[in-house]
Amino acid sequence: MKSQIALTPGAVTQFLLRLVACLVVLSFLSQMSVYFLPEVKWANFFAKAFNLDAEKNVPTLYSCLALLFSSLLLAAIANAKNLDSDHYKNHWKFLSFIFLFLCLDEAGSLHEKLMEPMRSLLNASGFLYFTWVVPIGFLVAIFLLSYSKFVFHLPVSTKKLFVAACALYIGGGIGMEMLGGYLSYTTGEGSLAYALVTTIEESLEMLGIVVFIHALISYIKTYVGGVGWNIYIPGKNSQATDYQNIGLPALSEPAHTNLLK
Repeated sequence: MKSQIALTPGAVTQFLLRLVACLVVLSFLSQMSVYFLPEVKWANFFAKAFNLDAEKNVPTLYSCLALLFSSLLLAAIANAKNLDSDHYKNHWKFLSFIFLFLCLDEAGSLHEKLMEPMRSLLNASGFLYFTWVVPIGFLVAIFLLSYSKFVFHLPVSTKKLFVAACALYIGGGIGMEMLGGYLSYTTGEGSLAYALVTTIEESLEMLGIVVFIHALISYIKTYVGGVGWNIYIPGKNSQATDYQNIGLPALSEPAHTNLLK
């Protein structure tokens, strides 16, 4: 028996948006329960499990998987570009490695290990209290400059989605993080304002990744013909084994072709 699971931009995006909405609502309710229902025994456990700003919980698992999925999609495109000897094949490869690193960083909070040494070095306070934004912001600026030509060569629809995803992710990850650092320095991380800011921050990051995944699958759909999993289940008399197959032919970018929405 054979079944096929097609990955379409609309279906995947709707599924991810629903997941993000559920996580944001659960995070908000869990944090409000800590502030307004402190006597409830399960409130702290609920908050630790679903707080978007906490580590090693349900939202962290989702973010890791979403970043890993992005890395796999980029790797698939990079492989097809490599077959075509495309001029920007290495850019796709490097993007795949970046998102793999972001996945590992999300799992281990690697960037936060920069805070203490940088805080001592800069004697930081206020908006730079979370000092990891200084070196990471510098690297992000270099990345944006080095990838400017790559972005401009993309189809118009893909370009717009990439820019929107980048704005959401960096705006949340660095912009709102700076505001969160200021609140952490002035009011403490136990304040309601800090909880709201961190919820917005993480929500923007997750939305940015959803937009990026939508852009990648739309790009694959237009220039490859789609991506899907073919699942084969052998019958009683079959000696075949179960496997999953992802087939991506070489990418060929037709001129004056826009992405399907």
